[in-house]
Amino acid sequence: MILRMAWQSALLLALAAGAAMATWRWHPGRPELYLSGERAAPDEITVPDALALAKTKGVIWLDARARTEFEKGHIPEAHLLNLYEWEDLMPEIVQLLDADGLKSTVVIYCDGQKCAASRELRDKMNELPLGEIDIRVLHGGWPAWKAAQGR
Repeated sequence: MILRMAWQSALLLALAAGAAMATWRWHPGRPELYLSGERAAPDEITVPDALALAKTKGVIWLDARARTEFEKGHIPEAHLLNLYEWEDLMPEIVQLLDADGLKSTVVIYCDGQKCAASRELRDKMNELPLGEIDIRVLHGGWPAWKAAQGR
């Protein structure tokens, strides 16, 4: 009797865990697991907030990854700006910011939450005499963007 109850309990637990995993796997709005418990820092912005901001104020997306990663895939309308090619890429970004009139928020992203390239790029941009620019780091980076798009 006790053995049968233990077996049934284990079966129910396994079925519940399987249903939870299936729901997470195929749910269109699921977050990446490493993002589910973390809040965005004050200098960060989440994908939904960045998309909402893009509709109202405007967003200039900057990809801080290496060119090879950028060419494999990037946020639509994103511009490549990384520390490896800073000298070559920055003049185009300065022109873009001037044309925008510093109205839009700049959102920088790289390979993920633990990637420091976007923060390093933000710090270097803040050292330039470009005026008051609202620069944020995308919480979760490129993986968070792909997850939000269902990829």
